[in-house]
Amino acid sequence: MNNSSNTLTVGSVNVDLSSMSEYVKRDLLLTLLKESVYKCYEKDYSLIRRGGMEQASMARVYYYMQKALEQDPRFESFSAYKLDCEYNKNGEDPKWVEGVGDTRPDIILHNREDKPCKDNVLILEFKTHNNNDHGQDIRKLESFTNPQYDYRYFLGVFVKLKKDGPPEYRYFQNGRECE
Repeated sequence: MNNSSNTLTVGSVNVDLSSMSEYVKRDLLLTLLKESVYKCYEKDYSLIRRGGMEQASMARVYYYMQKALEQDPRFESFSAYKLDCEYNKNGEDPKWVEGVGDTRPDIILHNREDKPCKDNVLILEFKTHNNNDHGQDIRKLESFTNPQYDYRYFLGVFVKLKKDGPPEYRYFQNGRECE
């Protein structure tokens, strides 16, 4: 990776990340997320099964995502970004969402120094199978992905970690739920 956060050098070829198609970018982000959630189910299922372990489960997903970002060449295009959990800063100010107030997204892949935010990538909110109170999480994802507001995340995902069966995913772009 060279010094520009929008250019990736692979061998002797420079790739302009700003021209990466939205489809490819979204596909890579969802691969990163889903493989990390799968590893959490595979290696840390006891946290999910017990319920009420949202932060512990989310921390394990964060761990698997961080390892993949550092070690898997498929995700090299995101190496200039920072992966954080429970991060509540917008520059030096707290993150804030109308109808929610001060807020800490569960996991974000973003540019920490960018305010106003123009280059945020991924915001994730998690709930475990025994917690159905996700209205604030949905409002948060809608606001954080809305290009008219401050944060402008490319993709938001709500992840419901289920005890019996695979996780459920809900996706958000441009301030709305999408497929």
